[in-house]
Amino acid sequence: MSNEKNRPGAIVLGGNFVGLGIARSLGARGIPTWVFDADRSKSIAQFSRYTTRFIETKEAITDVLLAEGRRHGLNGWVIFPVVDEYVEILSANHQSLSAIYRVTSPLPEVTKFALDKRLTYSRANELGVAVPWTSVGNSLADLEAEGVPYPAILKPAVNHHFFPHTNIKALPIDTPAELERGFAQMSRYIPASEILVQERIPGGGENQFSYCAVCKDGRAYASLVARRSRQYPIEFGNASTFVETTSQPIVEEAGRRFLESIGLDGMAEVEFKFDPRDGKYKILDVNLRPWGWHALGKAAGIDFPYLLWRQAVGLPVTPIKTHQKAAWIREITDLVAIAKSRNPKAEIKRLLKALYGGKFTSATLSLTDPVPFF
Repeated sequence: MSNEKNRPGAIVLGGNFVGLGIARSLGARGIPTWVFDADRSKSIAQFSRYTTRFIETKEAITDVLLAEGRRHGLNGWVIFPVVDEYVEILSANHQSLSAIYRVTSPLPEVTKFALDKRLTYSRANELGVAVPWTSVGNSLADLEAEGVPYPAILKPAVNHHFFPHTNIKALPIDTPAELERGFAQMSRYIPASEILVQERIPGGGENQFSYCAVCKDGRAYASLVARRSRQYPIEFGNASTFVETTSQPIVEEAGRRFLESIGLDGMAEVEFKFDPRDGKYKILDVNLRPWGWHALGKAAGIDFPYLLWRQAVGLPVTPIKTHQKAAWIREITDLVAIAKSRNPKAEIKRLLKALYGGKFTSATLSLTDPVPFF
């Protein structure tokens, strides 16, 4: 580490806009950054000026990483996953991969609290963090016996076992007949024991908040709270389209308490939704990886991937106590979200206010790195 030219590089597993944000964060600081992706046609990060090398791989990712590491002498390089499937693989193979790399995904005893929502909600209940009414069983009859509070949703306990097959995060259900149809649909992909029925909290993205942090030795040293102002699809967004930093002490305290309770060493997003019926902020999901709009942090003054890279390679990290106001947009998708919103004019005003009210960044558009956008 004494020679800056020999600084360890980074490998990003996934070339979508999330991976692009990591490549830009690290590459702009002169850190060699390789991007691996199973599908070249869907990888925009390969076109970034900050991507040193792009590898399309359809083989088992652990075998590829070990082979490339030995072949190119990648000792000490840092691995960043961008989807839960890679988090699980890196976590399960932590020991073998750590012989060469620095792995940012924690061990299974930590990642299980994020990858499996049954454990997420169980831990939150132990901590006194509010959770939505949720039930799980081994059959449709088990769920019906609980007395489902319609309107509700069906969602997978382990998202990456279901979402890649359907591109659906949750199914709305308003009647027992819809519950039966939705349960049958999800059962084609995941076992009944992984199907959750959950109360449907009113409101859209404007009621969704996230606590985002990077932690070392189980303590958060840099964090922010953001509001998911718009998402698409509108009601059950697969992804955020417009996100702004905000202040919400309840979300900050609950998110920090959850991450520190599991002893996290890494970066994470804890998602909450405000329930206007009882005034509680209820935990929905935990992501122990870079999330869709992590680049908002860099605009606000907390560059999460770079902080985690420094931490992983043993460079000093200091607590960051404050950050700037900032906003993030997923360009074209957000235009669709605005057009389909209840009040497009109001959403346009909100966007313009953010443009002129603080730091602003986007998912793909960058004047210094324009090719991925086009």
